[in-house]
Amino acid sequence: MADDTTERLERIQTELASVLEERLGVLSDALAGSERTTRRIIAAEVELERNLQSREALQREVGELEVQVREGRARCEDAQSRRKQLIADRDQLREKELELDRGLEEGRSEVASTRSRVEALEKEADSLRNENTALRTKVKTLEENLTRMRQLKDELMSSISGLTQQMSGLAGGEPE
Repeated sequence: MADDTTERLERIQTELASVLEERLGVLSDALAGSERTTRRIIAAEVELERNLQSREALQREVGELEVQVREGRARCEDAQSRRKQLIADRDQLREKELELDRGLEEGRSEVASTRSRVEALEKEADSLRNENTALRTKVKTLEENLTRMRQLKDELMSSISGLTQQMSGLAGGEPE
């Protein structure tokens, strides 16, 4: 019986060892599963922490972007206002340019008219100069002719006087 008890004890021990091994295996598996779950939980918590930090950073960035957007809108409104003012200035300058162009055209027309008048007056002046030159030449010719005629008259008078004396001398018998 002692053998039987020993054997039975050994079987119980073996069975207990096998149950223990089984339990240890299950426990190891449970521990490994628990470890994995813990790691996942820790990873999830780390990820959550990173996401929270990212969220906070993104919220700060959103706030900064909102400020930049407000500033950009203000600058945009200023730029649009300046643009409208520049367009108005441009339109005024165009109107002034058109007025100047009209004045310039009037001036050009007046200059052309004045040039035409000057050309006509220059032609008339040239004509009058030519006429004056011709008249001076004619006057000079007439004066020369008059001088020659006077000389001829004087010569003829002198000749007549000489002939009259000769005739008187012939008629009166006076010797020459």
